[in-house]
Amino acid sequence: MTGMDQLEDLYKVSLGIEPPDMVIENALLFSSPTGEFLPGASIWIKGGRIAYAGSGEPANIGPETAVMDARSQVILPGLIEAHTHVMSLTGLEEFTRFVIPSGTTTVITETIELATISGQMGFDCFIEGMKGQPIRFYYTISPLCGLTPEQEVNAPHVEAYKRYLEDPMCLGLGEIYWANLLLQNEQGDRVRRLAALALSIGKRVQGHTAGASNKKLQAYTALGATSCHEPITEEEVISRLRLGYWVMIRQGAVRKELDQVAGVFGKDLDKRRLIISTDSMDPHNFLTEGSLDGAVRRALELGISPELVYQAVTINVAEHFRVDHLVGSLLPGRAADLVMIPSPEEYEPQLVMCGGEIIYEQGEAKVSPSKVRYPEEMFQTVKVSLDQIPLPAFSGRVRAVELVTRLVTKEAIVDLDDPSVAEDTLAVAAIERTGRGGAFAGYLKGFGLKEGAFGSTMCWDSTDLIVIGKDEASIKSVVQRINEMRGGTVLAKGERILAEYPAPVCGLLSIESMEKAAERIRKLEMELKALGVKWENPLLTLVTLGTAAIPHIRITHQGYVRLKDHALLGITPED
Repeated sequence: MTGMDQLEDLYKVSLGIEPPDMVIENALLFSSPTGEFLPGASIWIKGGRIAYAGSGEPANIGPETAVMDARSQVILPGLIEAHTHVMSLTGLEEFTRFVIPSGTTTVITETIELATISGQMGFDCFIEGMKGQPIRFYYTISPLCGLTPEQEVNAPHVEAYKRYLEDPMCLGLGEIYWANLLLQNEQGDRVRRLAALALSIGKRVQGHTAGASNKKLQAYTALGATSCHEPITEEEVISRLRLGYWVMIRQGAVRKELDQVAGVFGKDLDKRRLIISTDSMDPHNFLTEGSLDGAVRRALELGISPELVYQAVTINVAEHFRVDHLVGSLLPGRAADLVMIPSPEEYEPQLVMCGGEIIYEQGEAKVSPSKVRYPEEMFQTVKVSLDQIPLPAFSGRVRAVELVTRLVTKEAIVDLDDPSVAEDTLAVAAIERTGRGGAFAGYLKGFGLKEGAFGSTMCWDSTDLIVIGKDEASIKSVVQRINEMRGGTVLAKGERILAEYPAPVCGLLSIESMEKAAERIRKLEMELKALGVKWENPLLTLVTLGTAAIPHIRITHQGYVRLKDHALLGITPED
């Protein structure tokens, strides 16, 4: 059917000239543009789109028209996930399987993971996998920001991004770390040119402002960033709103900010640029909380008015990404993406529809994810020799990465001749693992591991395998087992493997079920706790040691990197 044919059908159904495919009667309809709940409403659907949504006018019921009585239940637009990382631990198929029952019908995902390792092949494989899924996927194309130019080696040339940014599925340039965008070198110039290209094509530039001071935030905004999911206080949320940002309040596996910033929803300011998103979920959270639906339930528990909650996961997102002509509201001409719930305060999907097709009803998914196929090259990305592993000497005054929280670090100068300091300090090695070579060994303070070693290739924004440990034998056992699994995470004590998480797709993704993945992570955390680690989600601590996203000092196979100026540092204090 052509676009004009579809429009002809829609207006004829709206006028009652032709019958709709489906009529939903007696609904409490949520009007996302006004934030109202409208009783006694009807929705008429034709060709996967809405022809009529409003007061209960009698429809032209034809012999093929399906009629549904909503029994005064609430009908919302399908939820829109504004910012997430689908390729996190388990991948697209398992993500889709668990999102179908949630009422989220549109997902906007970052694309950094596979492309960090496989470049354009990673982008293309992921984008192809999103097509034909039973829910609606869009993406933001990642600028592939790394700590150093060496970590950005797989980033396509700026000109190669044009075909992605012109793709209707692409809604913008993915999150750019503010420190990278403001770098006064070729690394910064590359991402500034990407931002300019995205803006010239009319696409959004997604922001990441964690730790930016006022002047740097102003400069970052001037370069085109329009959203941020990093504010963790009400003051930070408001400061970004005042700069015109759509603020994505995060409630997911990395951080949960709703409790701290919920007061913003009660303030006397415009709420239409407030968005709730997850920024990714891990297997445990998927199984225990859900995804965006879990965030919605938490927002309602905190007393945020349902009207504001539902706008924050529908029309606010659609307007930011300029797709409000299609999704985000239940208006004539929009996609028939909707979710039925018992009442405004009770978010428990009874029915979910995407593009006019029922995908979930009465506790049962009616569709399944489409198969995603990965090129064989993506299973051959871990190429580390045991001879590459450097081990530092545990003596003297040295520079170390010290954990301030489970994610935030600081640069520390420690004396390893002090037994109490040495006890709380681990060797940390970053080893280039895709075959280009290079390794660096330093120190990590505050992780708590008393014995053994813990390593992973599932590292954010990095081509490195990062391993931390107390002794050489354990470290080598970890690296050897990761090689055998073709990527993933391993905890070892001496020659004994205590727990593991195989992730053979680019060394990043499991091909097992969500349930199996959750069980493996639970075993990892249990064994780490027994070895003295107290941090919540210690795998996240490990895999973020090489990212440019979190302050203040990180590690690569070239050395430590201080984020404020991206200076490369060695282990001696004078370096």
